[in-house]
Amino acid sequence: MQIVAPGQFALFAKDLDSGLPCDTDGRPFIDPAAATCGICDSLVEARTVAERAVAAVASLRVDVFDAAGRANPPLLTVLHPSRAHDVETHPRVLRKRQRIAWALIAVGIPLIVFAIVERKHRDIILPAFLGLNMLIAAGRLLWFNLGVRETERIRHERLRQHGGGGGAAS
Repeated sequence: MQIVAPGQFALFAKDLDSGLPCDTDGRPFIDPAAATCGICDSLVEARTVAERAVAAVASLRVDVFDAAGRANPPLLTVLHPSRAHDVETHPRVLRKRQRIAWALIAVGIPLIVFAIVERKHRDIILPAFLGLNMLIAAGRLLWFNLGVRETERIRHERLRQHGGGGGAAS
């Protein structure tokens, strides 16, 4: 990132199917350690280049970073519309995690209550163990969603600072 000047933007492309870094034409790098990035002089230009690349190669993900590089989350993540559901910040993915968390809570609490009520008459270790682990897993999912939302809020602020508006990631 030393070559990216303030006001410039770096584009990093990755193949969604393999997870390997590649160029904006979708060709993977022979040595992932030698992967390079594209540099654009404006956010509008970076968005245009990224949108053209994903339109040509549907399995491509292009992340746009400012001069600070990967120290912060990407300003933009551009995906082909058919693959937009693959990004963790997609509202459908957030809702799915939230529903799973609430289902775990709905099942975990009765298991714990059952274990407390029946503690003298039955072996309660398994329901108590399962209920507690379900509540912990639900808490982790809800906490992860909270972190994703906060990261998105910060990303929108940074995007506004660069004059890119507050638009959501493609």
